[in-house]
Amino acid sequence: MSRSAAMVFATALALMARSAPAEMRPYRLDPSASVIAVLTHKAGLAARLAHDHLIVAPLAAASLALDPAAPERASFQVAVRAEALEVDPAAARARWAPRLGELGALPAGELPAVAPGDGIKVRQAMLDTGQLDAARHPEITVELLSITRRGGESARVALAWTARVRITVRGRAVEVDAPLRYELAADGTLEAEALGELRFTDFGIPPYRAMLGAVQNADLFHLFLHLKATPDAAAGSEP
Repeated sequence: MSRSAAMVFATALALMARSAPAEMRPYRLDPSASVIAVLTHKAGLAARLAHDHLIVAPLAAASLALDPAAPERASFQVAVRAEALEVDPAAARARWAPRLGELGALPAGELPAVAPGDGIKVRQAMLDTGQLDAARHPEITVELLSITRRGGESARVALAWTARVRITVRGRAVEVDAPLRYELAADGTLEAEALGELRFTDFGIPPYRAMLGAVQNADLFHLFLHLKATPDAAAGSEP
C-alpha cells in the first residue's frame, strides 16, 4: 500500500470511529447506597406539631444504562407499586436528611424520628382514594427523558446537568426539570443525584389536610434520587 493510500485509509478509519454509535452500558443499582424518595413538607397553623415525611420507593424494578462518552443519552426507568412505598423508614430519614439539607430541600437538615403509629396513619391516608388511590392506580413510574448540560460546557456548578423526568401518578404524567449531577469512577462505578420540585395539584391530588386544615402538607414536594450503580457484566455478556 502506498503512503498516500495508507493516509487515506487511516483517515477513513478515524472518520468511521468518530461516527460510530455510542455504546450504552447497562448498570446494576446498589440498593444499599441508592434511594428514590419524595419529601413532603408540613404546613398549616399547627405545623410545629407535624412532620415532614420521607416516602421511599423500592428499586427492584429499576433499569439504568449509560454511555460514558455521551451521558446525555442515558436512560433510567423505575416502576413501583404504590402499596410497596415505605413511609418514614427511620434509617432512610437519618441517612438522607443531611444531604437534603445541603441541597436546600430541607432547611434544618434534620428529619426527626416519626412514631411508628404516626407512620401507619400517614401510609393509610396516602394510599386512600383522595390521595394516591392505590386500589385503582397501583403503579407509579419515573422515567428519564433527557439530560442536558446547564450553563454550557464550562459550567462549574454543584448540579451541572438538567434531567427531564416524567413521573406518572394516578394515571397522570407530569414532566419536570431536575438539577442533576453524576460522577463516574475509574472502576466504572456510577453515582448520580437529582432533586426536582413538583406539586400535588399537578397530579390532581389535593394536599393532605387534618384538624380542619391546622395540620396539612404543603402543595410543593421534592423528588429526590440518589443512585449508585456498577456496570452490569452479566447483562453485557448476553448475546
